[in-house]
Amino acid sequence: MNIENLVEKFCRFIISHKKKTLAIGLILIAIITSGARFLETPTGYRAFVENDQPNYADILDLEEKYGMIDTLSFVIQPNDGDIFQKDVLKLTKELTEISWQTPHSTRVNSITNHQYTTVNGDDINISDFIENVDTLNDSDLKNLKEIALKEKTIVNFILSESARVGFINIYLDVPSEEGFEDPINFAEEQKKIFNEKYPEIFVTVAGSARYSHNFQTAARTDATTMYPGFLILIIVLAYVFLRSALASMLSLIIIFLSILPSMGTVGWLGFEAQPPLIMAPIIILTIALAHCIHILSIALTNMSEGMNKETAMIESLKINFIPVFLTSFTTAVGMAGVNFGKIPAFSEMANTVVIGSGYSFILAVTLLPALFMIMPVQSHGKPTFVLGALRKLGSLIYNFKYYFIVFIGLASILLANLLPNLYFDDDFDSYFDRVDDWVEVKNIVNDEFGSSFFIFANISSEQTDGITSPEYLEKVDEFAKWLEEQDEIATVTTIADVIKTLNQNMNGGFEEYYSIPDDKSLNAQYFLLYEFSVPYGMDLKNQMTADKAESRMLIRMNMITSRESILFNDRVNLWLNENLGSFKSRGVVGIPIMMPYVYRENTDGLIRGLIFSFSLIVIVIGASLRSFRFGLISIVPNIVPFVLSYGILAMFTHIVSFSHTVSILISIGLVVDATIHFLTKFKKASSLNLSQEDTIQYCFKYVGYPIIIASVCLLSGFLFLLQSTFMTNYILGGMCALIIMVALLIDLLLLPSLLLVFGRKKLKQQI
Repeated sequence: MNIENLVEKFCRFIISHKKKTLAIGLILIAIITSGARFLETPTGYRAFVENDQPNYADILDLEEKYGMIDTLSFVIQPNDGDIFQKDVLKLTKELTEISWQTPHSTRVNSITNHQYTTVNGDDINISDFIENVDTLNDSDLKNLKEIALKEKTIVNFILSESARVGFINIYLDVPSEEGFEDPINFAEEQKKIFNEKYPEIFVTVAGSARYSHNFQTAARTDATTMYPGFLILIIVLAYVFLRSALASMLSLIIIFLSILPSMGTVGWLGFEAQPPLIMAPIIILTIALAHCIHILSIALTNMSEGMNKETAMIESLKINFIPVFLTSFTTAVGMAGVNFGKIPAFSEMANTVVIGSGYSFILAVTLLPALFMIMPVQSHGKPTFVLGALRKLGSLIYNFKYYFIVFIGLASILLANLLPNLYFDDDFDSYFDRVDDWVEVKNIVNDEFGSSFFIFANISSEQTDGITSPEYLEKVDEFAKWLEEQDEIATVTTIADVIKTLNQNMNGGFEEYYSIPDDKSLNAQYFLLYEFSVPYGMDLKNQMTADKAESRMLIRMNMITSRESILFNDRVNLWLNENLGSFKSRGVVGIPIMMPYVYRENTDGLIRGLIFSFSLIVIVIGASLRSFRFGLISIVPNIVPFVLSYGILAMFTHIVSFSHTVSILISIGLVVDATIHFLTKFKKASSLNLSQEDTIQYCFKYVGYPIIIASVCLLSGFLFLLQSTFMTNYILGGMCALIIMVALLIDLLLLPSLLLVFGRKKLKQQI
C-alpha cells in the first residue's frame, strides 16, 4: 500500500469521526495547555549563560566569596551646575538613607556616606564624607569638591570626573528565583518621588540589576504590543489569500490551537519567558498558517473545479500530507540546530518552535479536516490576477531559464566576495537601545563614567592573613596601576588603596606617605582599625575574604565591543602569568568579560548546528522524494538566499552579531519549506509525462500561490519583530525577513529553472 492510499484512509477516518476527533483533540490541548501557568519569570542575563561556562563559573565563585555582584544605582544629574550644591547634596543624602530600604540591599555607597578618613592626634576618625548638608557654605562646598576629585575611591565610582553626575550604588543579594522586580519597583517609586520633590535635579535608575530587569520588561512589553497586532494582520492575510471568511476563521482556530499546547509544554518543561521566547509563538503561528493555507487553498480550488467537499479535502491532503510533514520536520531540524549554541534562552526559544512545529502538523492533518467538514466552508476561487501572473511567470521561466541561472549565479558570486569582509562582534550594552529611557540613562553613564558595568579581579595570597603582607599589597597595587593604564579601564580600587590612605593619614597627611608600609603587622593593624571604625554595612567584607587570604579588586570598564573585550582579557592574563609570581588569580571576571566568550562559543556551536541541520535536511529531502538528484538540487536554492542576504548585509556593515548568526538556523528550516512543496509538485508533474512548460505551469498552479502566501505570512511575522524593544529580536526579525524575501524570489525564479535544466527525467509516480 503506497503513501497516497494510507493518507486517504487516514483522512477518511478523521472525516468519519470528525466530532470525536475534535472533542478528543480539544481535551488533550486543554490538559497540555495548563502547563503554561508554570512558565518561569526571566532571571536576566543569567538565562543567556550555561552554568558550566568557565567565565560564569568564575562569577559564581566570586559571589560565593564576596556576595552577589548585582548593583542598582541612582544616577543624579543637576540640570545646572555640578553635584556640589546644597540641594543636590541634600537630595543625595536623603536618597542614600532611603536606599538602605531597597529590598535585598546589602550596601549603599554615595558621595555623602563615603567613608572618609581623618586623624586627630593618634586617633583615626572614619566618618561620612558629608554629614550635615545644611551647615555647608560656598567655601565648604568648594573644598569638598576639591577633596572628592582627588579621592581615587570616589572618582568614576560614585562621582564623575566632571563632578556633573553622581551615583548612589546599591549592592544587592537577590535570590536567583526572585529576580529584580521588587528592588526595581522600589527604586522606580523613589525616582518618581525625588524627581517631583527636586524638579531641577534629574534622577534615574541604572546598574546591572536594571539591565537584567530589562529582560523581564522587554518580554512583557513585546508580548502585549506585538501579539494583538500580529493576530489582526494574520486574520486579514488569511481572508485576503483564502477569500473565505469561514476558511480564515478555521485557519485562525488551528494556529491558535497550535500555540496553546506549545506554550503549555514548555511550561511543563520549566522554560523561562525570556525575550527570545517571544519569537516562538509568532514563528509557530506562521508555520501553522502556512500549513492551513497549503491544505485549504488546494481544497478550495478543488471545490471550485466541481469536487464535493469531502473529496476536495481528501485530494488536498493526498497532495500536501508529505510536504506538510516534511516542512514541519525540516523546520524542527533547523531550529534544533540552535541547541548546538551556548545560549540557553535561544535554545529554549528554538525548542519551543520544534514542539510547536510538531503540534501544527498534527492539528493540520486532524482537526483542520475535521473542522473543515463541520463548518459550512465554501470556495470563492483564487484571485485570477495572481493565477494569471503565475502563468506568465511560468512561461517566462521556461523561455529564459538559462538567463535566470546565469544572472542569479553571477549575483551570488559577486555578493559572496563581500562575505570575507564580515567579522563577528557584539555589544550586549545595546540590547535595549530601542527603550528610550534606557538609552538616555546609558548615554549619561557612558559619557560621564565610561560605562555602567563593573568587572572584578580576585587575587589570592594562598595563606591566611596573607593580604596583609607588603609583597601581596604591592603586587595588587602594581596590577591596579597597570589596569588603569589600559584604554579599556576607567578606574580601579583595591584594598591597597585603603592601606595607603590610612598610612598617609596616620603620618600627617603628607603625600609621600601615600604608600604601602613594609611592616605586615602594621598593615594588619590598619585593617583592624578600619573595620572597627566604620558603621555597619560599610566594612571591607566585599573586598576581602574572612580569613584575609584573598581580596577583590573593583574595576569600572569603559564601553567596549566584544572583540576589544577578548583582546583586553588576553592582555590581562598575559600580564598575570608574567608578573603575579607566587600569588594566584583567575583574571578579570564580570559580565563584559564573560558575554563575548559566550557569543564566540555560541557562534562556533551554531556553525556546527548549521552543518548538522542543513545536511540532515538535504538527506531527508532526497530520501523522502527517493531522488538523489532532487536532494542535490535542493541545496542550491537553500544556500543562495543566505549568500545573497549576508552579501547585502556586508554592503552596509562589516559587523555580524550573534543575532545574525542565530537568524541562519531560525530561517533555514523555514525557507526550505517552499523548496519541498515545489519539488514534490514537480515530481508529481513529472510522473504525468507532461511537457517541460506544462510541468512548470502545473507546479505554479498548485504550489505557486500557497508558496507566495506562506512566505508573505512568514515575512509579516518577522517584520512584526521590528517593533520589539529587545534589540536581538529586532535584528533577528529584520534578518530573517530579508532571508525569507530573497528565498521566495529564488524559489520562484532559480529553483524551477534548475529543475528544467537538471531535474527533468522520466519518473514513475511515487507519491
